[in-house]
Amino acid sequence: MSSAPQRVSEAAAPPATAADAASAATATATTTATARLDTACRGAMDLQMAGRLEPAEQMYRAILHEQPAHAAAHYGLGMLEVQRNRAADALPHLLAALEAQPQLADYWLGYLEALLLTGQSEAARAALALARRHGLAGPATEEFAARLAHSSSDAPSPPSPPAPPARTDRRRAQRTARQQEAAMLTSLKQGRLAQAQAAARALTERHPERGLAFKTLGALLWADGHTQEALSAMQTSAALLPQDAEAHSNLGSTLNKLERHEEAEMSLRRALQIDPGFGAAHAHLADTLQLQGRYQEAESSLRRAIALAPEDLKAHENIRHTSLLFLLSHDPDLEADALFAEHCRIGAGLESRLRSAGPALAWPRHANPPDPERRLRIGWVSGDFCNHAVTSFIEPILAQLKDRPGLELYAYYNNPNEDAVTSRLRGYMQHWRAVSALPDRALTETIMRDGIDVLIDLSGHTSLNRLRAFARKPAPIQVSWIGYPGTTGLRAMDYYLVDRHFLPPGQFDRQFTEKLVYLPTGAPFQPDPCSPPIGVLPALARGRVNFGSFNRVGKINRATVALWSQLLHALPDATMLIAGIPAHSHPSERLIEWFAAQGIHAARLQFHARCNMDAYLALHHQVDICLDTIPYSGGTTSYHAYWMGVPTLTVAGSTPASRQGAAIMNQVGLEDFVAANAAQFVRQGVHWAGRLGELDAVRQSLRARWQNSPMRGPGPISDALEQTLRHMWRRWCGGLPPESFEVPSLNAVH
Repeated sequence: MSSAPQRVSEAAAPPATAADAASAATATATTTATARLDTACRGAMDLQMAGRLEPAEQMYRAILHEQPAHAAAHYGLGMLEVQRNRAADALPHLLAALEAQPQLADYWLGYLEALLLTGQSEAARAALALARRHGLAGPATEEFAARLAHSSSDAPSPPSPPAPPARTDRRRAQRTARQQEAAMLTSLKQGRLAQAQAAARALTERHPERGLAFKTLGALLWADGHTQEALSAMQTSAALLPQDAEAHSNLGSTLNKLERHEEAEMSLRRALQIDPGFGAAHAHLADTLQLQGRYQEAESSLRRAIALAPEDLKAHENIRHTSLLFLLSHDPDLEADALFAEHCRIGAGLESRLRSAGPALAWPRHANPPDPERRLRIGWVSGDFCNHAVTSFIEPILAQLKDRPGLELYAYYNNPNEDAVTSRLRGYMQHWRAVSALPDRALTETIMRDGIDVLIDLSGHTSLNRLRAFARKPAPIQVSWIGYPGTTGLRAMDYYLVDRHFLPPGQFDRQFTEKLVYLPTGAPFQPDPCSPPIGVLPALARGRVNFGSFNRVGKINRATVALWSQLLHALPDATMLIAGIPAHSHPSERLIEWFAAQGIHAARLQFHARCNMDAYLALHHQVDICLDTIPYSGGTTSYHAYWMGVPTLTVAGSTPASRQGAAIMNQVGLEDFVAANAAQFVRQGVHWAGRLGELDAVRQSLRARWQNSPMRGPGPISDALEQTLRHMWRRWCGGLPPESFEVPSLNAVH
């Protein structure tokens, strides 16, 4: 943590100047503002006591917007959430109040009450012990202790307040606690995680005032998938360690993964208030801001994180740069050439350590036998061989390829988590390697020992990628596909697989370091086998069009809202459904503000929380046309909408990420739903809104179109892929460099 700046002593202070007068005036203004906010807070509390919760909440939030650390406003808002039976939402506010003024009994009692209401008995017991150390005592404390003792049948009762131990006993207890902490940390550093977790749990039970134990326990529980218990431990550690930036950062990161983005942002900003130079907190804050669609703020935080930790090679080069490219791909103001330049810059950084004295890269010599017709060893590298969108595209192909006599399949799975889908995919491979724990050099050596001829990347610049291993060129031919709509920026990556609907030939070559290879169609999408039937166009009954969006909320930026709003202005009776809203966050409030800024009233908008697959697909029965996002268009969601009879109106942009929707619509002959710009987008939306009979005919035809499209089955694309890999291999055997080529039919590949 950064140290406090040294202060000039009063004796050495210079004589008063005009600057001193200005400073005094500023201090007076600050005091006046604080008094005003305190008065407003008392007014909010009066409203709350009178049962007028909505205006009270608005006042509390206005106070916190102006002064984010206002303790009384946090306390009032927290207790308001308790009144609404939303104790989980109350906890971050009550914790913030405690951090600011831990000496106030009411703040402790409110926090303890919220913990108990959310079933966090262990955290409540630890907090009660800490509260007593801060002097909390009296009937209210004992009443709470009694309630806690009976909160669960197997929960140990909190100890009665003991008589003050002798000073020697206290010293002995503290010495023992420090020794146990040291043993816990040693186990952690040595990778003995089970022992470290057991030690941390024992410490929290015997010494509930030790925040380090709760911090360690929370991290280890989260890694083991014990989400709620981990969150409870992290919340306790933040309360016990109010000046520990890492404790607040860990809590913020966890809340973010639980999609509680506003609470996450509060914790992360608290961490950065404590230590402005804490790079991990800047990176976690970038994640939180990005998931709220605040891309420019997120980019600023992420670049700060990268600048602060240049020595952290894995996080710096692989995770944070990947996140940066993901962010930039969502930026509607970034030109395609600038985005490509960023990919090249980061790709060069991944390969920089492999450079010899000159510009050449120090790639290994490959000993693969150059027989053009022998059985090929194909390696697939992914962290998504589980219940993930990528699987819905790649699994049908793997099922087709697994018994091909000319191929031997190897999987390199870069994810410690496995599920039923993982088990199923394992059955398609002749060889399965779990590689998430392998360093890049070790993974490279494993791939070379396996003698892989063609290594296929299914991640690109997404999480859990192994591009740093690809940069070492462990296979003679390396290919990127499916997982990321854009270049890897690596000179070591030879090819990128596309189709002409996604990237028209000759128009996007300059945005890739790889050679583009055109398959006859994109990877086949497999619809959910339990999908409901297509319904009648809802606009026929309503007499007006209802647009929809099922895209990830983080894709919906101000530019997208402005585009949609133009169409809604052109059709004053039209409405819009926006689905996929995270359960523990409030992005709908932000979206309502953005639409309002464009002159669209909230009454025309309907929001749906994220739901299971059955409910998600059924929601399409309420939608006439889906509207795509810019510049990062929909992929899997557009396929689902198509299968449910709902075409997607999309703008085909100038970057690969902006063309996914266009690729899907073009492949099934729906070119009239693909616009070249915003003006055409509005014209096409108005066109279809005025032709409901034709739109219903399109709706009812979509599954039949699917049956007749090349996307329907995996057989043809699998055949084309096998022949494409063979063509690449033959070129390598002949000493020829990679080239761009198209595969319109199997007969075209020789």
